[in-house]
Amino acid sequence: MSAKDFDEKGFLSDYVYEHRAVIREKYAGGFSDCERISNEAQKLLLSTGVNGSDKAMLCSFLFFERTIRTSQAAVRLCEIGMVQEAQVLLRTAYETLFHASALIVDPTIFEKLDSHNDKEDVKQARAILADIPPGQLSEINKKHLEEIVDTRAGQTYSVHCSATAAGMLELYSVAYRGLSSLAGHATFRSLDRSFIEETNGYSLYMGPTEGQLIFTLSLVAQCLTLSIKGIQQIKSKVQ
Repeated sequence: MSAKDFDEKGFLSDYVYEHRAVIREKYAGGFSDCERISNEAQKLLLSTGVNGSDKAMLCSFLFFERTIRTSQAAVRLCEIGMVQEAQVLLRTAYETLFHASALIVDPTIFEKLDSHNDKEDVKQARAILADIPPGQLSEINKKHLEEIVDTRAGQTYSVHCSATAAGMLELYSVAYRGLSSLAGHATFRSLDRSFIEETNGYSLYMGPTEGQLIFTLSLVAQCLTLSIKGIQQIKSKVQ
């Protein structure tokens, strides 16, 4: 498979698997560390039982499951050279990590997250009712949206609040906000990976990259390690 195939198909080309083979060998240590920690997290997760009536712990457990799964997906993207896209997912992994960890520290955060969910539902329902042209909403859908607006309220609860409760503000400020700027949001900084500097200026580059790969894998390892710690805390509470 040639690079020409990639020029025609982009990341849907099988060329990315050739890149994967090379990059896995070149950065074997970083990938091996992530796999080892991921395997430990996966095994611990599947061996942990949670009382379904304990909503806070169940929610925490499921947030950790999302954190692990999303971290694993980020590794897969790193393998084929989609490092920035891996960072987008990794930002989500840190977000679920913060909520999962905060719920262990303070189970009443479950109600705050639930309230925030109501607030976001109301916000979206109002926007749909205001922005969708008349006639494009069925009467049934319109009635359902109006019911959401009339019967729910809710209060704002941010990721920052969970990071604070979990004692992870440093991670929030450095990792989470950094990933937001680098990849998660449509910032000018996020466009840096789309160009390469050459003698006569800059050229568009869309292919596989190893730029920031080690940095990204290190954040994956950190996120998984903290997930293991959190699941261990859940396990100790239910035993």
